[in-house]
Amino acid sequence: MKSRKSSSGEEYMLATGDAAVVRLRLLDEIFGPGTREFLTTVGLRHGWRVADIGCGIGLVALWIAEQVGGNGWVSAVDVSSEQLRVAKRNAAMAGLTNISFHQASAYETGLPSASFDLVCCRFLMCHLQHPLDAIREMGTLLKSGGVLACEDCNDSSIVTDPPTRAYSRLVEISRALDAKRGLDSEIGLKLHRLFREAGFASPNISLRQLAILRGPAKKFWEQTLREAAPAIIEAGAASPEELDAICAEMQDIARDETTLLVMPRVSQVWMIKE
Repeated sequence: MKSRKSSSGEEYMLATGDAAVVRLRLLDEIFGPGTREFLTTVGLRHGWRVADIGCGIGLVALWIAEQVGGNGWVSAVDVSSEQLRVAKRNAAMAGLTNISFHQASAYETGLPSASFDLVCCRFLMCHLQHPLDAIREMGTLLKSGGVLACEDCNDSSIVTDPPTRAYSRLVEISRALDAKRGLDSEIGLKLHRLFREAGFASPNISLRQLAILRGPAKKFWEQTLREAAPAIIEAGAASPEELDAICAEMQDIARDETTLLVMPRVSQVWMIKE
C-alpha cells in the first residue's frame, strides 16, 4: 500500500475506505466521547447547519446529523472518495437523510460561504501542509455568530509508564515523517495561534488526555503503524524489521495491564464569528 496524493497534492499515509474502518472505529471509541462533549459544549443544537471537514468515514458527521435533527443539515467533506463511499454507506444504514457528502479539499471545500452555524474538524490539521489556509476556508463558511471548532493532537505527549522503547520510537517516527512531508503532529497546542493568524482574535481552548491500562484502545497505535508502514519505510524513518519489532512490543504492552499507555493530549479550540 503506497501513500495516496490528495487533490491538493498532499500525501496521506494511512489506509482509506474499508481498509481503514477498524482503525477509525477504534479511534472514535477512544476520542469520540470527548468530541461529542466538546461539540455539545460549544452549542451544537437541533436545527443547526453544520460542515464537518475531513469527515473520514463519517462517524462524527453521523452523530452530528442525529443531534441537529430533521430541521438541521450536515455537509460532510473529505478529499478521499474511498472514505466518502464508506461514509455514505454508514449514513444509509443509519437511516439518516439530513446529510450530504462532498469530495473536496479542506482548502477549497466548494461549500457556500456564510451558511453554517458550526464548522468543525477532528484530527485534520495534522495531515495538512497548510493548516492556516484550511482554517481560513472554514471561517468563510460560518454565518455571523457561527462557531468554528477544531480538535487536534500533540503526538510527543504519547508516553507509557514504565517507559517503553516501542512508544519512544513511535514519537520519533512521527517526527521523522513530519519532517519529510511538511506536516506537524504537534499542531494541537498551536491551534490557538493559527486561529489568531486567521483573524479570529479571541479563541478558546481546552485540553484532554486519556490514560489506558486495558482494553482494545491499547491496540490503536499498533494498527496505525501497520497502516503507515509503507510510508514510514519509504521515508527511511524505520526499517521493516524494526517496525515488526515495535508492533510485537506494542502487542505485549496491550496485554500487560501493569503498563499504562497515555494517549496524545488533544487540544479543543473554538471561536464564535462576529
